[in-house]
Amino acid sequence: MKILKHTVLLLLVMVVHLGWSQQLPLANEAARLCQQKQLDAALEKSNQSLMDSNESADAYAWYVNGYVLKEIYKEREYGLRNSSTREEAMNSFAICMEQKNAHQHLSMTRLALKYLASTYYNDALQAAQSISENGENEADDLFELFVKWMPIAEPGISMTGYTKEYTKAIGQRYFSLWQRDTDIPTYREKAIAQYEKILKLDSSDVDAYYNLSVIHYNQAVFMYRKINHETDMFDMMTIQETAAKLIRDKALPLMDKAYGLAPEKGEVVHGKIILHRALDHEKDVEYFKQEISRLIREGKIKAEANK
Repeated sequence: MKILKHTVLLLLVMVVHLGWSQQLPLANEAARLCQQKQLDAALEKSNQSLMDSNESADAYAWYVNGYVLKEIYKEREYGLRNSSTREEAMNSFAICMEQKNAHQHLSMTRLALKYLASTYYNDALQAAQSISENGENEADDLFELFVKWMPIAEPGISMTGYTKEYTKAIGQRYFSLWQRDTDIPTYREKAIAQYEKILKLDSSDVDAYYNLSVIHYNQAVFMYRKINHETDMFDMMTIQETAAKLIRDKALPLMDKAYGLAPEKGEVVHGKIILHRALDHEKDVEYFKQEISRLIREGKIKAEANK
């Protein structure tokens, strides 16, 4: 976030140091008013500039319009996910890049676009944290806007890391919803689907394997918890067998995958201990407990990893 704040400050300086053209008096006045934080007056003057046939053909006029709108969004609508002002700013910057002299303002335009694109990404992550039974439509729409604009702001950028982080946020949200009511398997299935989606993007993602393993393990735990003094003996045996199979055939192989990729990651090694303990694999439990001790001794993980 510090980088983004620095970027905003830098943009404010840039709009002041652009060449003031005598042929663009309206755009120049809009820039001056924006510098003085008279944003409504700046927008009015900028809109007049775009209605002028001479000024509207110049990239600078569209850059100023986008910049003024960006400042209005930043000052008044930041965090408003459905902000029309942000959308208008993006469109103005896009038109700026289509003008014949766009190259003169390209670096500043892309910098402004990058800032605004990042707000779509941040909003998508925030929306992901509040997903309910209505699904992730709002979060997905915001993320798609980020995917649309970010490569324009920074050509050649890889979107894989962002996609993985966003998908993990969705998965974590569904996992949290499932934990609140474990009788609703839909949330569990949706969480699993998100982490499987990540593995299609990157088959070496340790967190995805780990989280999938945790989901299956917790599913088994919740099954065990349903056993009480009223549970029929036959039903109890069936539940125990099903839960053990879930840990053995699903949770453990996924944790093994994570361990193979990150054998010195504390939470993964600890996960191995928990799963082997659940299956009564005492030798394996002892081995991985010794691994935890070694990793702590060598300073590779903190002692809290063993808690």
